[in-house]
Amino acid sequence: MSVEPRHFLPGDGKTFKRGQLTMTFKTGAADTAGAFTLCEAVEPPDAGAGLHRHQSYDETFIICEGRYEFRIGQKTLTVGPGETLFAPRGTLHAYRSLGPETGRQFTISSPGGVFDTFIAEIVAAQVASGSPPFRAIAAKYGIEFPGVAECG
Repeated sequence: MSVEPRHFLPGDGKTFKRGQLTMTFKTGAADTAGAFTLCEAVEPPDAGAGLHRHQSYDETFIICEGRYEFRIGQKTLTVGPGETLFAPRGTLHAYRSLGPETGRQFTISSPGGVFDTFIAEIVAAQVASGSPPFRAIAAKYGIEFPGVAECG
C-alpha cells in the first residue's frame, strides 16, 4: 500500500454530525497504511462522549481549544489547550466540553479504520431510520458502554 503526503486546510476531510458533535476525519486507514485515523472534533459546551471503552483500538486526545472534563480509568481531570491524554484499548473513558467556549480536539485512533467506519455506519443508520441500533453497531467495533442502560 502506497502512502502519500497530504496537506489539509481547515474544514478538509469527511465530516459527520452526530448530535451536537461535528467530527471531521482527516485521515483513515487507507491514508496511513492502516496505522491510525485522525479526527478533528468540535464540541459545544456539555457535548462529549459518555463512559465507554473499546477493545479494538487505542485513542489519543489532543486538546486544541476549550476546556474538557475527562475521565480516564479511575482519574477525572480538567484539561485545556496543549494537553494530551492517552486511553489504551480497554480503558474506560469519557469526556465533556465544559464551556463556555466551544471545544476542539484532535483524536488519533490506532489502528486506523475502526473509529471512522463506526461513526460512518452510525450516521448512515441514523439517516436511514432516525433511530439506529447504537449499541449493536458499537458492539461490532468492540465498543461497549458498561453500566449504561441506553446510549445514542
